[in-house]
Amino acid sequence: MKKIVGVHFWEKKIHLCWGEEDSISTASFNLPQDLRRDDLLTQEFLLEGLFKAVKQYLSEKLSVEDFGLVICVPDDFGVKDIQVIYDAGQKSNIEIVDTIPETMAYALFVYGEYDFDGRMLSAVIGEGRISIAEYDFSERGVEKIATYIAGAWNGTSFARAPYINSYSNKLFDGSTAGIIFTAGSMNGCMTFEQSFKKYVKESEFFVNSGMEMKMMDGHSIVEGLGYMCGKLEGRDAFMGLGIGSTLSPYEFYIGINSDVYQFLDSEMKYPKTAGIELKKLPESGLSSEKFVLYEKKGKEFLKLATVNVPTDNLSDYFKKTVWIGTHIDENRKFSLIVQNVETDSYIEIPFTGDGADEKEEDEGDISGFIEKILPIIDNLEYASKFAKDQDNPYTQGIIQSYTQAIEILEKNGVSVISGEGEPFDFNLQNAVAHVADVDLPDNTVKQVMQTGYMYKGKVIRTASVIVAN
Repeated sequence: MKKIVGVHFWEKKIHLCWGEEDSISTASFNLPQDLRRDDLLTQEFLLEGLFKAVKQYLSEKLSVEDFGLVICVPDDFGVKDIQVIYDAGQKSNIEIVDTIPETMAYALFVYGEYDFDGRMLSAVIGEGRISIAEYDFSERGVEKIATYIAGAWNGTSFARAPYINSYSNKLFDGSTAGIIFTAGSMNGCMTFEQSFKKYVKESEFFVNSGMEMKMMDGHSIVEGLGYMCGKLEGRDAFMGLGIGSTLSPYEFYIGINSDVYQFLDSEMKYPKTAGIELKKLPESGLSSEKFVLYEKKGKEFLKLATVNVPTDNLSDYFKKTVWIGTHIDENRKFSLIVQNVETDSYIEIPFTGDGADEKEEDEGDISGFIEKILPIIDNLEYASKFAKDQDNPYTQGIIQSYTQAIEILEKNGVSVISGEGEPFDFNLQNAVAHVADVDLPDNTVKQVMQTGYMYKGKVIRTASVIVAN
């Protein structure tokens, strides 16, 4: 029987867990100094080092050679982040069986230790970060309802905690959960409790001010992860455990040629099929139609996959009402579905990788280079705008250099995002302040504080603006 081992990176150590006949076993070891980084789970080369260390430990300390890994990840990880883990596992010749958010692992531990049904909030407080998600406990097991907060947090203000979506603040305030379980260090949990109580006391929207709080240490996350390993390994003691999780804490969009549509929300469960109905399938007039899958993380659209479908294969779907969607399997693999609503005929094509061709990779390198030189362009722009003596020869030289730099960028596909006096566009601009101005319509850009740039339609950096309200 292949051993299923859980891996959790916590407080600069690697914690391992696995299921026994009817219990959970755990172990931990210090990582090499060069791997002790906060971005360990997001960098492929660091993950390869991690997997090498885990493989060596399992072999030398536990005599385990045949195994698969379940990786416990922060709750702000989306599909794009998780793809990095699977890619690193493939390069390391190690099977990644599944991934699980930290709050889910903690909820599984709570489910195994406490006998009650209903809603609970699971909170994990790490070094400089926080996650809060809601779970439903029933006879079926543990089902994730939504991720509310996840990301970097210094503990000073709960009102400014990293809410995943613009509406998650409202949902969190309206939660009917009767208890919140917190896991982390003693100091982290105490800081959380103080901030949470202050937030509840001052909030006029929080509906359950009498919510009970219970604290545990971070080891409970590891034990909960072990429950999932026991189930995946097929051990009888854990087979009755139901686990229902969301695909990602973020929204998903599908691009069809130049049009983009939202088709999945952040509460989407997997595996599942989901999509949207369109009155007409967009046509490019080319030999193939391009479908691109995006995950929206904050203000950034992350490309997950691309598939080009020959136009001849879509002849039965043009100028007709169609259903466009994806099927997502248990490993978060996507396939494209195009269905004729009238006839129910459909085609299904798997998305393979990110679909980037050589030209797209080159463009990615170029956009990365542009991003690196923007601070130099910024310095020239600021010096041009705010120099006291505009007629000074030195100032004139700076202005000329800035003008030439912008001309070079524009000739190579880079466009400037400004928008002063125009309606605010959250896709292109970031509102750093809101001011009252009776001379401007609501939601109008009053001033650009930092210029934004696009490269061939892709936002390299949003413009930082002041918006009139």
